[in-house]
Amino acid sequence: MKIFLIIPTLKQGGAERVMSVLANNLSQLNHEVHLVLLAHSKGFYKVNGNVNIHHLGFQNKGAIQKKTSEINTFLKLRKLLKKEKPEATLSFMDKYNVLTILASSFLNLRIFVSDRSNPKKEISSSLQYLKKLTYKHATGIVAQTSLAKEVIYGHTKNTNIEVISNPLKDVVLYPDVAKEKIIINVGRLIPEKGQKFLIDAFSNMKVKDWKLVILGDGNLKQALKCQIDDLGLTKSVIMPGAVSDVDHWLARASIFAFSSVSEGFPNALVEAMAAGLPCVSFDCDAGPKDIISNGLNGFLIDTKNVEALASKLDALCLDINLRIKIGEEATKVRDKLNANMITKKYINFFMSEPK
Repeated sequence: MKIFLIIPTLKQGGAERVMSVLANNLSQLNHEVHLVLLAHSKGFYKVNGNVNIHHLGFQNKGAIQKKTSEINTFLKLRKLLKKEKPEATLSFMDKYNVLTILASSFLNLRIFVSDRSNPKKEISSSLQYLKKLTYKHATGIVAQTSLAKEVIYGHTKNTNIEVISNPLKDVVLYPDVAKEKIIINVGRLIPEKGQKFLIDAFSNMKVKDWKLVILGDGNLKQALKCQIDDLGLTKSVIMPGAVSDVDHWLARASIFAFSSVSEGFPNALVEAMAAGLPCVSFDCDAGPKDIISNGLNGFLIDTKNVEALASKLDALCLDINLRIKIGEEATKVRDKLNANMITKKYINFFMSEPK
């Protein structure tokens, strides 16, 4: 198949990682893959040499230039789609999904779109209207979670919606690395990731000889450091920033705490599970409940419930057998979210008849 994949950039982010994985895997399965990057930006994720890359050059340099660039990008995309006539086109992110559907109007193409954020996230009324207007004309819609499927159908009435989870990246395992008394969290330091609730929970724990490690960077870094100082936790809460050796940190840690209050799909959570860590997660709107069976391969806690989070972390700290049992069950996510299997789900959806 000739497959087009459309996304603004390949800068660091969850949607960008998934798109790069799909591009590489699809090309390795001998499909003709075209990756269309709408905006001008440096890439973070690598794609192999078999992927055809198209840079459409959108730039945002002031209101007038932005509008001109938007029109030029739209025309370039339509011209490219008309010339290449892909057998399937997949676009990520709602704003750009609208653009792709409009650019493909009357070209008789199979267009698939996927939103990549929390389905309950507030968006502008104009974008909501445009999605309602255009999404019903998509050949199919990929939802990351069961909740996303319900919300998307409610807004668009498109009946051809398939739930396809994110593919799991290859997690490097370090069997020779000794486990330490570390509770770990990985995520950008932004309100949606909820690290302030995790720090409060850690301060309320009865167990006092463990450390909390928070990997990531973001605009809340200073506020979180002040919170740590105010709680007298400077020696027990470590914030190394954004690191390149996340998998090695996961190998050292004994428990993973996922404190997000809003998610599209919890990549950090599934990577920790793949590394064999017992995980405690807030049961936020979308994501964790699709991955964790409470008490079997992890634990779900009511969102923002600091006391319950502290209690469950205490229980895991005090029971190595529970940690081992839950961690071993968690590793089964490797098979469930295997990248090759997820890629084949996309292919099957591309080839299927609309429902």
